[in-house]
Amino acid sequence: MKSIFSIFAVAGLFSLVLPAYSTDNYSLWPRRPDELEQARQLMREQKGGEAVLLLQPYVADDGIAGREARQICGRVNVPRYLSRMHPGAVVYTVRKGDNMARIAATQKCPQDVIMMLNGIVKPSALQVGQKLVVVPMRLRMEIRPLQREVSVWDGEQLVADYPLLEIDDIPAERRKTTEVKVAAREGYLDGLAVSLRSPHFPASERVLVLSNGMCLVGGQNGHSGIRLRMAQKDLNELAMMLDSGNEVKLIYPER
Repeated sequence: MKSIFSIFAVAGLFSLVLPAYSTDNYSLWPRRPDELEQARQLMREQKGGEAVLLLQPYVADDGIAGREARQICGRVNVPRYLSRMHPGAVVYTVRKGDNMARIAATQKCPQDVIMMLNGIVKPSALQVGQKLVVVPMRLRMEIRPLQREVSVWDGEQLVADYPLLEIDDIPAERRKTTEVKVAAREGYLDGLAVSLRSPHFPASERVLVLSNGMCLVGGQNGHSGIRLRMAQKDLNELAMMLDSGNEVKLIYPER
């Protein structure tokens, strides 16, 4: 006969697990792949690269396995993508007539990333012959409202994965998979808009406005309309990698 302690222990375990995954969005069956626990062990052993390789078959999955795989891989890939040691990093020599926006466009590397990688505070202070480390990227964003998740991809390679904390009500007719673009990046300091060209923009709280009227926000800033709320630090990191024109896919998996 089981002790009353064991019964309460099991009940307590389910009370912790069930709220984390809505039964509307996820199925707890079948059980998670063994690779997820193996990957966590590799992370504890500081073998992040091996963990990412192990989880590659799962990162595009719409279920729990995919979400957890993306979370684990994102913790490895974000620091790698935002590092001068990225295996795809190249050195660009500033030429006459160059400016930061033009270099970012031709080298396929976001302007904020170039500035971060090279310790640049004033983008207007470039000098001919200056060497810049750039990381070419083909970034796109995926948003899964039902799973409350935002992910960033470089081609088929997962770069980052972030949770959505809160979502405004989305009308039923808009709850379908669709493709849009990043329409604008905005920055705010103390509630006031900051120009992209301002030296204060890197310190601002970012907002990403999508071409369908939705916007990703951290605080109270941003346009009216449907807001997808994230932790501000996550959104600032996301907005550093993305720019106007980047592709965005809102995904509603079939049930």
